[in-house]
Amino acid sequence: MAKYADVEEYLDSIADSDHRDEFNELLNWVHATWPQLVCEIKWNQPMFTDHGTFIIGFTALTNHVTVGSEPRAFEHAVPLIEQQHLKRGKKTFQIPYGRSDTWEVLEQIIDFTIADKRDVQTFWDQRRSGY
Repeated sequence: MAKYADVEEYLDSIADSDHRDEFNELLNWVHATWPQLVCEIKWNQPMFTDHGTFIIGFTALTNHVTVGSEPRAFEHAVPLIEQQHLKRGKKTFQIPYGRSDTWEVLEQIIDFTIADKRDVQTFWDQRRSGY
């Protein structure tokens, strides 16, 4: 069973009001920039989809937002992630609260993923990494 019924419930779960506002601003920015994307809760986090396929997901944590994307998009964005001095793992990276100046990384990932998955009909990309 899903922990959060909708995005509003997810936002209500963020204890720090400044972080909640910033996370909400991030979601609103994505929606305003790419109005064709649908924001929905999947795996207990807000994710944006396009024609039913995953584009990007966000998890609000204590000191940062963790960003998850498709491996192909992540690999494409690693140079910019590193240039912005953002902490990253093998498939995710972190945007500290107060660093909306780094959202250009999100723009690169989202634009890449929309174009890369234009013909993909599954939620997750089944193709091998490497673009």
